[in-house]
Amino acid sequence: MQLGRNSGVDKEHYLVDDADGLGLTFEGVGAISGGGATSKLLFDYPQETQAKILDVLFKPGQGLNLQMLKVEIGGDTDATEGAEPSHSHFAGDENYNRGYEWWLMKEAKGRNPDIKLYGLPWGFPGGLDPDANSETESFDIFHDARVTANYTLNWVLAAKRVHGLEIDYVGLWNEKDAPSEYRMALRSAIANSEAKDRTKVLDRIEHYAGSTNDPDEEGCQQHNNLILEPGEQWADEEGSMYDGRSARCLARVLNRGYISKCKTATIQWHLISSFYDYLPWPRCGLAVANEPWSGAFEITSPLWAVAHTTQFAPIGWKYARHGSGVHMLSQGGSMVTRVSPDRKDFSIVIEKMQSATSVCGHGDNPDQDVTGQTISIQLKGAFLKAVKEDGKRLHVWHSDLTSSDAYGENPPDNNLFNKIGDLVADSNGIITVSVSPEVVMTITTLEGGLKATPTSPAKAPFPAVYEQKFDDEQEGAPGRLWYDVMGAWEVQKSPYGDEKTHGNVLRQVVPVFPKCWGYRCESPTTFFGPAAFKGDITLSMDVRMENDGEIYVNPVGLNYVALSLSTEGTWGLGSPPYITGALDFGKDKWHSVQLRMKPDGSQVATVDGKVLNPPPSASLLSLGFNISQRKLSERCDENTFPVLTTGRRYLSLKPVSSAPDKDSCRWACCLDENLCDIYQFSNEKGCEMGRMAEGWTKDTRGVWDGASRSDATGWHLKMKLSKYMYASIDNLKIFKTNKAKA
Repeated sequence: MQLGRNSGVDKEHYLVDDADGLGLTFEGVGAISGGGATSKLLFDYPQETQAKILDVLFKPGQGLNLQMLKVEIGGDTDATEGAEPSHSHFAGDENYNRGYEWWLMKEAKGRNPDIKLYGLPWGFPGGLDPDANSETESFDIFHDARVTANYTLNWVLAAKRVHGLEIDYVGLWNEKDAPSEYRMALRSAIANSEAKDRTKVLDRIEHYAGSTNDPDEEGCQQHNNLILEPGEQWADEEGSMYDGRSARCLARVLNRGYISKCKTATIQWHLISSFYDYLPWPRCGLAVANEPWSGAFEITSPLWAVAHTTQFAPIGWKYARHGSGVHMLSQGGSMVTRVSPDRKDFSIVIEKMQSATSVCGHGDNPDQDVTGQTISIQLKGAFLKAVKEDGKRLHVWHSDLTSSDAYGENPPDNNLFNKIGDLVADSNGIITVSVSPEVVMTITTLEGGLKATPTSPAKAPFPAVYEQKFDDEQEGAPGRLWYDVMGAWEVQKSPYGDEKTHGNVLRQVVPVFPKCWGYRCESPTTFFGPAAFKGDITLSMDVRMENDGEIYVNPVGLNYVALSLSTEGTWGLGSPPYITGALDFGKDKWHSVQLRMKPDGSQVATVDGKVLNPPPSASLLSLGFNISQRKLSERCDENTFPVLTTGRRYLSLKPVSSAPDKDSCRWACCLDENLCDIYQFSNEKGCEMGRMAEGWTKDTRGVWDGASRSDATGWHLKMKLSKYMYASIDNLKIFKTNKAKA
């Protein structure tokens, strides 16, 4: 029987046989929750919708059928998108219910008891550094390797003691070389604990391995007689791309990563894009769920590309040998066969991804000519026995991953993960299939397989009136719809003896600067809401400072600026402030803060019922600053360019030799006469700026840093403290201003 379109090409023959033995053991496909805070908004979804999403991610034979869940061990610091809370912010502090990774692991394990669990730190809390303080980054987190090892061990032990979870793997430090003293101390700590029989300590895993088009010269047999340590032949953080492009990337590396580099497990970054779109790397997950207020979500094509492997090859199956079921195809693409330990079932995955359209975020991907091809597969040995003597049919699942490379573009859903028929081997054990470019196909003896795509609720705008008191929210969790990027802002019972008026509050609870990891390294910062607030909007909240310092209330976007309030008795508007004044804003008491954003770009601030004087009633766009005298500072900051371009290099921008650093580069864009809307800077290439119209490529080396003017339709809220200290907010309200409130 022939399936697929006939390309008119003569058949090519490929052998699938176990006469000379088998290849390495398949160790699974994983995905990451973290690096950082990538799953946060999923935690805020309505439970009924949340359960549907979790089913398609974790339930066997439903959708993704994820085999390994890797989670971030929170370290209070940005780890790409945002920050996840540590279980121990400082010495003596322990709380093993913080955050949402415990919840996610339990949801995954409840749906699939066989899923592997893997924990890894990105950053570390400052409490591990004996010289930590509230204003400068902590560095000496391995000062006493045994203390840091016990910090990680405690997380592993709490998984079992508090949550009934057994951690299969724990790593050292994401993408960084941990000191050998820490490596030895952690191995010793695990070996002498109750986790010794289950938890394996992994060395640093190769990131972004990618694939080549040449089979490994030794057919991976150099590893076959060795006892491979977990992680030794794994590929971490593959994918890291969006939509259809990510689907093609993953289809390629899941096959060719083994053929060319002997990679026995592949981990995708990240599992689900549950963070706001104005943060770096949006839509790079296997699904998208970042609208808890509407419940809307997307199950995107990368999930179904991965399902071609995960639904039909459990962990522990063996690869066929190179040349006997593992092949690069003569006209581009590849074929990988995996077989069950008893050799009674097997699955063959064939992919025909083109190099130019299957670019991952990083990693090898050499050019290759890919054309349609009709191939014949000859089954021998145990593979032939499975279909002849055991009478099993070969079921065929098919995806056409053709789509544009554009952000947000996926192949049509009806082209994805379809069962298109069965194959019957002829008397010589031969089956024939035709495969076109951009197709991935699974041929399997397994009877399972299901495309259970849940229906998403309709997308909806953010509520016109929003109020939040935190009293109905889980203690120890981050606030609903809040998104931490530095520090930890968690729901707590009010610690101020005023439970009757302030039941639960959102409190920043990290007192020392952490060891940074990601793109940000700054004082405690959290975001709220999508970039969708516009019109005549008033924001109000109660604020309480427990230490001397400043808090910034910043509507990022649409050229609004931050309001700063200091316990030293001053306020300011702008960054740096262009209007300032005196204010009684003492610590250890609640203050009512209100900030009105008018459509003309002006703002009105009120604290404790008093309109700040002089009122900032003039639009920043009409203040008439003399550009030649460089008095545009209040309009050349992060609010002018609120969208980070991290991870991208924009094309066709003009070089600016007079801007030797990032700050000067931003200024050059602000002062440009040609309506510059983006700037980027690298230490190697210097400053570039211009218009975004020519698009971008992936910054695979991570050397470019910059930002663009917002293409969003509104602003979002950013709250920031001047240093690591305790402070709380309560009674948040966002509403359209009416005449009575004006």
